[in-house]
Amino acid sequence: MSQSIATINTRLLESLTQIILSLSQEEYQILIEKIQYSRLTEHQKQENIESLKEDIGVGIQELQNGQYTEYNENTLSSLITSIKAKGRERLQGEVTE
Repeated sequence: MSQSIATINTRLLESLTQIILSLSQEEYQILIEKIQYSRLTEHQKQENIESLKEDIGVGIQELQNGQYTEYNENTLSSLITSIKAKGRERLQGEVTE
């Protein structure tokens, strides 16, 4: 019985390995985030939600105070490039941790 379970587990691991190796970089990052999130305790998840709520509150306050930048078709591409670069840096930092 245990040998058949070991065989099934080995085949399952091989299949999972092939799936993971076939993922794009973006899909791989999503998988890592989901694994990391699933390891959080309920308390940590609640802390994350509270932190997000605080960040949203700060953002709303900044908008109300006029602390924002408007973008147009000429400046939007540089904003997008900057966001992508910062995101890649953040993801690279998370992968190496």
